[in-house]
Amino acid sequence: MTHSLHRKGKVNDLKKDYVILAMLAAGVNDKTVYDDAKERQIRIGHIMQNNNPTNLLKEAGWRLTSIVQGCFSNINDVKNVLKTIKEEDLGISIVVSGLISEIRELCQELGLKMHTVNLSLGEFGNKTKLPSEKILEITTMCGHHCVSSQSVEHYVEQINEGKISVEKAAEKLAAPCVCGIFNPEKAAQVLSELVNE
Repeated sequence: MTHSLHRKGKVNDLKKDYVILAMLAAGVNDKTVYDDAKERQIRIGHIMQNNNPTNLLKEAGWRLTSIVQGCFSNINDVKNVLKTIKEEDLGISIVVSGLISEIRELCQELGLKMHTVNLSLGEFGNKTKLPSEKILEITTMCGHHCVSSQSVEHYVEQINEGKISVEKAAEKLAAPCVCGIFNPEKAAQVLSELVNE
């Protein structure tokens, strides 16, 4: 799930930003292997839903796509999701994004084996046209780049003018990210920092 790799922020901020993705893999754990593959995937969506996600792919999408994904701000919620999925032995591919050290420790604690680790190498070349690091902390939470830097700047201006609250602006910024991996709690924190600059 490389579209969640490029999230930015300080280590302490990234300790409150995790993504879980459950994906049916053609010929491995889809309907060709399990008659109830879609139901298993939907069950994972409910497990995520019951463990305090900050954002989650809309339930209507669970039946339409081969993926269910969500965002969490607490490692214990991630732990509960993974523990339940393991206990129920649902046989669906799971990807977790977060700080590698934390995810590795969590997997060891739950008796799970990490299969693959992906790393973001950052940006190369002339970066002068990129938005500020703070704005990138928000825009990189949507891996398909449906949250633009101009939208972030617009909401910072709206907050400064008293036209919208920080929380409502974070909610509005999350809306275009239909995948459900944009973390509105982290966005609210970063918006507060941008407003106070």
